[in-house]
Amino acid sequence: MSEEAPTKKAVGKADSRYWQQAGKLMTDARWGGAYYCKIQVNGRRESFPLRTTNKSAAASKAAKIYGDVSALGWDAALAKHKPNEAPVKTATVGELIRTVQCLADVRAGTMAGNVGAFRRIVAHISSIETTKGRTVRNDDGRKVWHTQVDAVPLAKITPAAIEAWKLSYVASRGNGDEIKTRAARITVNSTIRCAKSLFAKDLLKPISASLQLPSPLPFEGVKLFPRQSMRYNRKIDAKAILAAVRDELQPNDPEAFKAAVLCLFVGLRRNEADKLRWRSIDFARGFIQVETQTDFAPKAETSLAAVEIDAEIVNILRAFREAAPNADYVLDGTAVNPKANYRTYRAKTTWARFIAWLRGHGVDAQKPNHELRKEAGSIICENHGLFAASRFLRHADLSTTAQHYVDPRGRVTVGLGSLLTSPAQNIIAADFKTRKTPANSKKKARTA
Repeated sequence: MSEEAPTKKAVGKADSRYWQQAGKLMTDARWGGAYYCKIQVNGRRESFPLRTTNKSAAASKAAKIYGDVSALGWDAALAKHKPNEAPVKTATVGELIRTVQCLADVRAGTMAGNVGAFRRIVAHISSIETTKGRTVRNDDGRKVWHTQVDAVPLAKITPAAIEAWKLSYVASRGNGDEIKTRAARITVNSTIRCAKSLFAKDLLKPISASLQLPSPLPFEGVKLFPRQSMRYNRKIDAKAILAAVRDELQPNDPEAFKAAVLCLFVGLRRNEADKLRWRSIDFARGFIQVETQTDFAPKAETSLAAVEIDAEIVNILRAFREAAPNADYVLDGTAVNPKANYRTYRAKTTWARFIAWLRGHGVDAQKPNHELRKEAGSIICENHGLFAASRFLRHADLSTTAQHYVDPRGRVTVGLGSLLTSPAQNIIAADFKTRKTPANSKKKARTA
């Protein structure tokens, strides 16, 4: 019985043996029949004349060139191996953004967030002043800022520059305060994740077909800060807030009262509550259906689900419905543009009042209304467990819920606290002088 042939070991492109394989090197009559090679790294491909008709020598040169491109980057490798050719101009930030906007299959709001994140990083690296006007839509200052940022060559946005931005941002925001430093690290991680999506693997090939991308790419090798804990820390008294909602908001501000009910009792996100329609509430079966609307898309497909509500909440919402039988939306508001590439709220005046009211009652989180959703999830988790909380909050998977809430498993302590108390408090002292034991009695008898 014959033995199986040994498996061939793969050879990398930095090894001359790779280039000696059939089809790896080519010849061209323009160079007197000398060999040339094509090298592709990070979606960019270039041809290099090897200026020799000796295949072994050509293979060694090709391996060296590939190694230089991988180690030094395209610009340095071209300057070294094709010094007489004019340097290729890499794309600008604006050219990349326009190309990605045409190729990426994402929502307009998501794209706007990703583009905005990349522009903020570019502006800092390029020392482009960030003025207040850049945040005002249709403002001349915003247009000027965009023009300046979009003109920056991508080659200037190197991994080293982004690493420097990371540290600079955290240092300037933290300023020695550990709480602010932690928040800054979370912001940096989120900003990089959004900006990096413009260079997603499935986009690089079509982008490089029309644009000259730098090598290395901006985020190549850039690492995020260690993941910061997102565990929800209960800082509000839900019962006290509910009492204030009942006594203050319900009689004085019915719209803000409805917003409070949808956030705390239903656990809706702000945009979900803002676009909720009356037809999505099933009064008979006692649940609210979160569903896609003409002006609303969920955060994720898993967000589309039915949320069960208490009988008392059903009665409260039914009373509001009977008072406004012709209303389409649960919250009063104005029309919004569903094609807008930024988040808009119908009931923005109601949300402004409600958020101000929450801050006045001690809810000092960055997003006070979202804190109520977290509180609802925490209460569900505490009373019914992690799985029930995940279902209520409509998270994509259980791990997302686990990152924010602790599954209750009973009180667990070391159990050695009694060792720190005085013996007189928990130990009955023995009187060895008066108390006789059988052993002592036998000893005395033997002595006698």
